[in-house]
Amino acid sequence: MKRIDAIIRPERVDLVAEALDKAGITAFTLADVRGHGRSPDRMGEWRGVKYEMLVTHKLSITLLVDDEEVEAAVMAIASTASTGSIGDGLITVSPVDAVHAISAYGRAADTGGS
Repeated sequence: MKRIDAIIRPERVDLVAEALDKAGITAFTLADVRGHGRSPDRMGEWRGVKYEMLVTHKLSITLLVDDEEVEAAVMAIASTASTGSIGDGLITVSPVDAVHAISAYGRAADTGGS
C-alpha cells in the first residue's frame, strides 16, 4: 500500500477529483495549505493596499492506494493538475506499513474488549 500526497492549485481540484474517480479512486482527504516555493510572486490587496504575498494558497490531496493503483493515481493527478506553469505543485509517493480503522477499536471497547 502507498500514500500519495499532492499539492495542487485550488482551481484544479474539480478536474483532479473527476480524473481520480474515472481511475477508480474515490476516496481522498483534502486540506487547505499555504506554502512558499517556486510559484511566481503574487500580489494581494487588502482595503485597497497592494502587498506582496510570501506564501501562496494551495490544496493538499492525500490518498491511500494499493501498489498497483499508484501509476493510475499519479497520472490522473498530474495530467489534470498541470497548467504547464511553475507552481503547479508536486506529487510524492510513500510506503504505508499499516492502516487501522478507528471504528474497529471502538466496537471492541463497547463489547468488553473481545
